[in-house]
Amino acid sequence: MTSISATNFTLSSFPPGTHTWTHLHFGDPMRVPVTVPLAVARGVSDGPTCLVTALVHGDEFEGPAAIADCFNTLDVSNLSGTFMGLPVTNPWAYAGQSRNTPDHYDGLNLARQFPGDVTGSRTQQHAALLYNWVTETLTSEDVFIDLHSAGSQYEYASMVGYHPTGNKSESRSLVLAQTFGIDNIWRIPESPSSTRTFNGTVARTGIPTVGTEVRGCGALRESDVADLVTGLRNVMAHQSMLPDSAPDEKPRPVHTTHQMSFASSGLFRTNVDLEASVSAGQTLGHVYSLKGELVETVTAPIGGVIWAIRRFASVRTDDLAFLVATQQSN
Repeated sequence: MTSISATNFTLSSFPPGTHTWTHLHFGDPMRVPVTVPLAVARGVSDGPTCLVTALVHGDEFEGPAAIADCFNTLDVSNLSGTFMGLPVTNPWAYAGQSRNTPDHYDGLNLARQFPGDVTGSRTQQHAALLYNWVTETLTSEDVFIDLHSAGSQYEYASMVGYHPTGNKSESRSLVLAQTFGIDNIWRIPESPSSTRTFNGTVARTGIPTVGTEVRGCGALRESDVADLVTGLRNVMAHQSMLPDSAPDEKPRPVHTTHQMSFASSGLFRTNVDLEASVSAGQTLGHVYSLKGELVETVTAPIGGVIWAIRRFASVRTDDLAFLVATQQSN
């Protein structure tokens, strides 16, 4: 495959009718350059760009499978604009079969490093070059989609989220979320963490942006991949990039989430399952010591629906325990 520098990247490098895999090279000022695969499908007609990323976390496998499946079935003769897929955003985490960049590099979570630091560690430098590439390639007429799943230690309800950015793209991002086809619409709470994610920082530049979560658990369920492929095609149809039938744009309730974290370490045993309805004060699970001593009772601070749950039983203080979703009032 050919390779193209992210610094010198232009869509004009790919003539109309292109349908190819290439490599995107991130070099200077990185002390350790890296090259990652990039799928490019450029239609014979002009139109917007849909850029899709996956594997920001190295143990989330549905996204790269969906990018490949979507790309491999695109007919550029019926495509207006450009589809690009970056299936391995953090190659070090993927190679290490881990959520974060391995400790022998810097141990950082790429999804909390944006917009990055070109003078920082490996992950911070990579975040800066990724952010610059995306924001210099896309405009407010394009779409950025960041595919995630629950990884190897959690299970999430399938959801598609957008950020409360307060700029002109927020309403367009909400429409894209409604268009995607997943019923759970997530208004991602603003926090120091969410504003440093890849999709959170890109959304705040004015580029319409959505991010997804599917079940994860380190698996690769065909139904989840199919839902993501359908969602990508729905968005492209909405953007008039594909001649597909108009996607389902029925209004879906918008939810926000409350994050619950463990206050102690030990072995976690849950009393509830994913997507269970819970009430405020309800016991959701317990943390025990290795001697079987109760060290923490986990209770719901609010009523709602369980949208995420810890599946890896060994837990540490501040690990995510649950996400509880509540519907927003109109």
